[in-house]
Amino acid sequence: MNKTIGFSAICMAMLVFFLFSSCSENSADAIRISGSTTIEPFMKKMVAQFKTQKNLEITITAPGSFGGITALLAGSCDIVMSSSDLLPSHHLTAEKKGIKIKSFLLGVDLIVPIINPRNSVSNISFDQLKDIYGGNIRNWSELGGKDTLIEVAQRNSNSGTSGIWNRIIAPENKPTGKTLVSNSSVLAYIAENENAIGYISNSFINSEIKILRVDGVDIGNKENWRENHPIRRPLFLYVDENKFTETIKTFIIFILMDKGVIFHESGFFAS
Repeated sequence: MNKTIGFSAICMAMLVFFLFSSCSENSADAIRISGSTTIEPFMKKMVAQFKTQKNLEITITAPGSFGGITALLAGSCDIVMSSSDLLPSHHLTAEKKGIKIKSFLLGVDLIVPIINPRNSVSNISFDQLKDIYGGNIRNWSELGGKDTLIEVAQRNSNSGTSGIWNRIIAPENKPTGKTLVSNSSVLAYIAENENAIGYISNSFINSEIKILRVDGVDIGNKENWRENHPIRRPLFLYVDENKFTETIKTFIIFILMDKGVIFHESGFFAS
């Protein structure tokens, strides 16, 4: 096993050396990155590291995963950060435009329901969570909490997090509620509203909110949590294969090779 890992590492190192040596040193090169607010903080750290090795202009915008994919299809970005798979409509548009989308798997993320720490509810079932977002459970008293209405928060339609959540939790009845634009805005809203419920990437968890356990899965055991939490999703980078330049290729290889510690510290999991 160790010999296999060692051989793979040598091969990858040789590949990286080849890519770096074959890429022209053009300071005018630029990489435009767009997409997921979930991946954005991790990507900013990786870009900062990469810039210590290469003199490149790299810009990052985070309109959401689907916003980034739309930008790639329009030719206005080079790399998409996406917390969602491509939709059939994306494939159709790409085919019509002659765009070949190439994907790179970064790893795995969990989407977690969160509530205000003053809320006494700590654990619900998966079906109860679906009923909240399907509009069938409207009061915290139905879950053992106070007799108060549940304030439902959700993400906007550009969000890959929202797309996955609605697909798993509310595929038929998307509820009305407070619509927010990012993981950070959901955090802020839940921290200020005792009766609210929302959802965020595991990577954004902080002490100002409380994670609502689903079916009692122990969040203290990270491996158990990863394996048994019902709302998981892959994280991707997407590029247009027709515009997959040596500069972009070099950057992608750097991300995949060197993401380890930062990726884990960001709250993500290896695939």
